[in-house]
Amino acid sequence: MNFNTRTMNMTPKHHGILYTLFLTIVFLAFYAAPANAQLTRERTVTDQEVERTFWAPVAVGISTVQNPDGKNMMSSVVHTFGLTNGGLDTFFGMDDGANTKLNIDYGISDRLSVGIGRMTFNKVVDLRTKVNLLRQTRSGSMPLDVAVKASMGINTLSGLNYTFEDRLSYFASVMAARKMDRFSLQLTPMVAHFNNPVLGSAGQLYGMGVLMQYEINERLSLNTEYLPVLGDRNAGTSDAMAIALNIDTGGHIFQLFFTSSQWHNEQFIMANNRDRFWEGDFRFGFNIHRVFGFGGK
Repeated sequence: MNFNTRTMNMTPKHHGILYTLFLTIVFLAFYAAPANAQLTRERTVTDQEVERTFWAPVAVGISTVQNPDGKNMMSSVVHTFGLTNGGLDTFFGMDDGANTKLNIDYGISDRLSVGIGRMTFNKVVDLRTKVNLLRQTRSGSMPLDVAVKASMGINTLSGLNYTFEDRLSYFASVMAARKMDRFSLQLTPMVAHFNNPVLGSAGQLYGMGVLMQYEINERLSLNTEYLPVLGDRNAGTSDAMAIALNIDTGGHIFQLFFTSSQWHNEQFIMANNRDRFWEGDFRFGFNIHRVFGFGGK
């Protein structure tokens, strides 16, 4: 995303609302997770939590309700190539510039994680936290998984005459999911804010992520995600779409996917996707997730 030197004309009231939302989610994460962990220990065997609503922390680019277990660390590699419609001249996009993101997330408890990532495009470093407020139970006493996520992105690209504040972006989302036998569905309302957006673009964006997963068997599942932007959007952008095949090897989760967006992190997908999946504008990519145990489950 190419930023200019003009800062969005946001009023102090708008900044205050966004910052309050961001800090509220962070507070909920650190305050609610210990209490929820205690409740989890008190549950009876007949009221066990539903497991593996989604197999990975992201469907393709949108976060899911899944968190690493407490004292476990999850490392992820996210990689997308260029558009496949270049044919053999670009080896179906693999010769074009790729965007890679490296992630590390650590489970402070079974319901609370913190993470850091770094993306090739704009050299964006993001700091994030995700907390599961509610967990779906097998008895049906709790019908949904509900989680919240908050993150802050920092554009670290050199050679830009920006202040530190100009380089910041913020993101917050609420994830509500339900698993029904082999099928899982998640709805994710979200908001993103860029302190220094592209000239003429919307500095604040709203979206509604729709995620689905179908388990073929214990080793294979299919994912799809759709991210429409609601209200004002950046000129020339389109809603993002992706489909993926998940492969569980027992130690890794591999995700092979086709997606219309080459960007990672939800706020950058909403702000930058200009391709239309159903018109043939998609690219190949993969995610690799690996969990390392440090005394957790």
